[in-house]
Amino acid sequence: MRAGGLEYALVWALALLAHLLPQEAWADVPEKIEALQAQALELVNQDRQEEGLAPLELGEDIVEAAQAHASDMLARGYYAHESPEGDTVQDRFLDAGGSQWELVAENIARCKGCEPPATEATVTRLHEDWMNSPPHRENILAPGLSAFGFGLAVDGNGYYAVQTFAGPGIPRNLQPGEEAVPLTTEEQLARAVQGLNRARERTGTPPVEPSEVLSTVARNLLPPESQEEFALTAPDDLFEVLPEGERMEWLSLAVVAGACGGCGTEPMAADIRDFRTQWLDDPGYRATLLNPEATHAGFALQANEEGRKVAVLVTGQQR
Repeated sequence: MRAGGLEYALVWALALLAHLLPQEAWADVPEKIEALQAQALELVNQDRQEEGLAPLELGEDIVEAAQAHASDMLARGYYAHESPEGDTVQDRFLDAGGSQWELVAENIARCKGCEPPATEATVTRLHEDWMNSPPHRENILAPGLSAFGFGLAVDGNGYYAVQTFAGPGIPRNLQPGEEAVPLTTEEQLARAVQGLNRARERTGTPPVEPSEVLSTVARNLLPPESQEEFALTAPDDLFEVLPEGERMEWLSLAVVAGACGGCGTEPMAADIRDFRTQWLDDPGYRATLLNPEATHAGFALQANEEGRKVAVLVTGQQR
């Protein structure tokens, strides 16, 4: 799309893998880039404040991702969120040291024939035009963001500009008007079992009862919070995870689990709905959740500051 002689595009994504240009290749970076980045951040935060949103801070990794893309587009003469090799904003962010679990967004712009140098007026015009474009404005005013980056590459033929955003995001299944209230562990179990029983009722399956014992099993299966990759620490025999003295009380145990990124930092009802929907859409997990022999269920939800959430639900047949 075009606005005022500038071209704009945007993208949302979760961080994955990357390849960046080395910093020594950035000969096209304006001398006053730090001042221009500070101005770009100030403009973004002014508009976020007016909407009651949390301010952003410049992040070293997200700044590097922005500048890498601006310089690469200028150096190789393309204009897109993906490089010719297919690298995206998530690739550039992770290679610069960002987390694979954070939500990442990007706005880009270019101006052909704009004479250097890039000035404060350049940054102001870029910001105003992005804000006047609904999808770009949506990126700037998105909740769940915490970090901001700005990159600018200039030569005698014009410039390329990149805005980047990163943060832990918000729950994916948050409904319009729904209050985002963190849940206690007791509330998480109650919500998980209520939702599970609604699904079981629709298929004529007997309800299950909430179980603190099975919730303990679920918590014991959660991965360490410092573990970057998602993997459950489940033994071959789930009965080994039961508290001692409980193992003879159960005939069978089964577990379902999932993870999401860019989902916010606190466990909420929207998370439980989202995981339940994912599990019921999976034939294997659905069979576990709707097993008529199950009598009880336990639940655990882990959240970290990067926006990673891991949910574990354990069903069991009590003697």
